[in-house]
Amino acid sequence: MQWGKVKNILIAILLAVNLFLLGNFGMKMWQNRQDAQRLAADVEQLLSGYGLTLDDAFRLPRDSELPTLSLDRSRADEENTALAMLGAVTERIEQEDGTVRFAGADGTVEWQVDGTVQADCDTGAETPDGDAAALRLARRLFAAWGLQAEDAVLTAADGTVTMTGTVAGLPVHNRALSLRFYGTGRAALTGRWSFGTPYTTVRASGTPCIAADALLDFAARSEQKGCVLNMTVGYRMQTDSSRRTQLTPTWKITTDQGEYLVDCAKKTLIEQEE
Repeated sequence: MQWGKVKNILIAILLAVNLFLLGNFGMKMWQNRQDAQRLAADVEQLLSGYGLTLDDAFRLPRDSELPTLSLDRSRADEENTALAMLGAVTERIEQEDGTVRFAGADGTVEWQVDGTVQADCDTGAETPDGDAAALRLARRLFAAWGLQAEDAVLTAADGTVTMTGTVAGLPVHNRALSLRFYGTGRAALTGRWSFGTPYTTVRASGTPCIAADALLDFAARSEQKGCVLNMTVGYRMQTDSSRRTQLTPTWKITTDQGEYLVDCAKKTLIEQEE
């Protein structure tokens, strides 16, 4: 009988502790929500001073912290892609700036040090009639050429197929390939791409990517007015002074006027930085 009373007391204490913790958690969640709403209202008011508004569906993204990643240029993959596109390479020219140009009977492929590619070749297939057919052919060609991406997304418009993909699960805002079909079985490939797995070169806590800061930096430095539709955190490809490719944490801000990139670390518009 005595043990039964003790057990009931312990159960009551545990229930009380759980209710206390649940109440604290609920209060914390409510406070966080209130803070987020106040921050969004403050940001919206500040943006209005620069002639910018927020779309009704816009929600301020969560802040994050991302490391800067590095990518090694793979000349072997570039050459394999050229061989797959051209069938055979009759000429290979490497320039002082790191650009490599491949030429063959079926066309040309040029890779620049920053991952920019320009190519023109014969597809070995009829020019697709309509966007659905263009998507099917593009998927087959990208796979055959070794141009594949994690979470690849292909979109088609007016005979041109664009492929994007993620790196480390996040979008790379300036990494995309466009394949345009024209003439009799011809295709032109343009864009910026990378091969291999990214890696970190230093031990660091990462770069803070603060959504509110990025919006205000964009508003202060951009002459664009209008409505902000959404913003997404991710990376952008850039080449440093030693010609090494890096993936730098970057926000992409989409407005009704266009898309803009803001560097998370430098808090600068990329077009102004470059």
